Order: sequence, then structure tokens, then C-alpha cells
Amino acid sequence: MGNEATLYIGAHADDVVINASITIYRHSINSYILTVTDGAPPATYPRELCGISLANHQAYVQQRLAEDKSAMRVLGIDVCKRYSNSQIPDGKTYQNIGRIIEIIGTLVEKEKIRGIMTHGFPGQSHSAHPDHEVVSVCSHIVGQEYGIEVLEYPRFKSNSARKQTDTIFLEDDQIETLRCYFTPEEATLRDELMKIYTTQRFIVEKYRTAYEMFGRVVRNPKTIADTTHLYGGQNYRPTSQEIRKAIADFLHVPY
Repeated sequence: MGNEATLYIGAHADDVVINASITIYRHSINSYILTVTDGAPPATYPRELCGISLANHQAYVQQRLAEDKSAMRVLGIDVCKRYSNSQIPDGKTYQNIGRIIEIIGTLVEKEKIRGIMTHGFPGQSHSAHPDHEVVSVCSHIVGQEYGIEVLEYPRFKSNSARKQTDTIFLEDDQIETLRCYFTPEEATLRDELMKIYTTQRFIVEKYRTAYEMFGRVVRNPKTIADTTHLYGGQNYRPTSQEIRKAIADFLHVPY
């Protein structure tokens, strides 16, 4: 895919760098980046996050955007021409499915995209962030509409210390996996890129790997199993049922 225009999609600032930074670095001339949400869930302000003072919600949004753009510049991405942020409110992707599909489709047409990299498809076998789940479904819908190959980032298994221990796709998938192994210099670069996300300092130690992996598989966006969510709890929104219904309503299929 590196020899053709490829769109790398992340639900939040830092998602693309965690999953595909070195692949982008090797093929930056053909890489386009889309970050879907503003990356700033509701919180009480003012607040201090990893030593950074944030006066209000918009200050956090702008900080996350600045971090992402800085990392992209290091990777060789012209942020004025090949980087987009949709500013969908964090946690509200399920209420903006049509808009997200339109945004991805517009980029596909404008930039003559021939490949999409996106989040792993949701399913019962592993937890998903709700925004990752919706972005994955939207990406597959666009891929099928335009006849474009879609590859997925794997999900990460973590131990009790929140450190990555393995990468996984859906269980029982007949999925072809592609791996990009790092040189020592690339491994160092990836660590330095992760440090740019100062408000997300935990990612430097959490996501340690010697390669990037992508899964090639054809999905049916109309057939989605329920999945648990990483940020759960009795009062957590959106629920799995709300996401299922939003996707079913958009696709006009029974829920």
C-alpha cells in the first residue's frame, strides 16, 4: 500500500502514531492522515494534565491537535495538505456516523486514495473504545462504497500495569497480516514521536513494540457483534446498545 495514496485514520490524536508511525515514515509522500475526534472528553476545568495547565475544554482540544501536528511534521507529513482533523466531539462519533462517512469519502475522492488503514473491527473477543469502533465501521463502509482495500490496526492486550503484552485481531478471523519491523533507528524515532504527546504521557511506556502489524480482511459493516468497552461503568455513555442501534439505523438494517 505504501506505493499508492493511503489514508491512515485514527479516532483520536496519537492513534495513528501508535499504530502506523514507521509505516508512514517510510512512505510519507503517499500518506494522508485523518484524526476524527477532538480527543478531549468532558472534564472539569481548569485542570493540569501531565504538567500542562488547561484553562478550558478548547485549550485541551488545541493542545491535542498541536501534539498530533508536531508528530506528523516529524514523519514528513505536510499538515496543511495531507493532515485533517474532523473535530467530532470525543465520545460522540456514534451520533455523527453520516458525517464521518462523508468526511472519509470526500478525502478518498479528493486525494484519489487507494488504501485505508483504520482501527480493528469490533467484536465480542476484545474490548474497544467506542470511538474506535464507530470509526472502524465507517471506514469499512467507505472502503466498500469506493472499492478500496481496508487494512486494520490490531487491538492491544495489556497487563495489570497497563503495558502492552500482545496484539490481536478478531478471534476466528481468516486474516492476512502484514508486518513492518523497525530498524534500531526507527525504534528510537517511534519512542521520540510518542513523547511528543505530552498530555498522553502513558503511551510511551504502554505501547512498546518492535514492529507494526496490519490485518487485511473484508468485513461486513452490517454484521457487528456486541463488544465490551474499555471505558465502562454503569453510567458510561454510549452503551454498546446505543452504538449498535446508531449503526443499524444508519444502514437501515434491523437492530
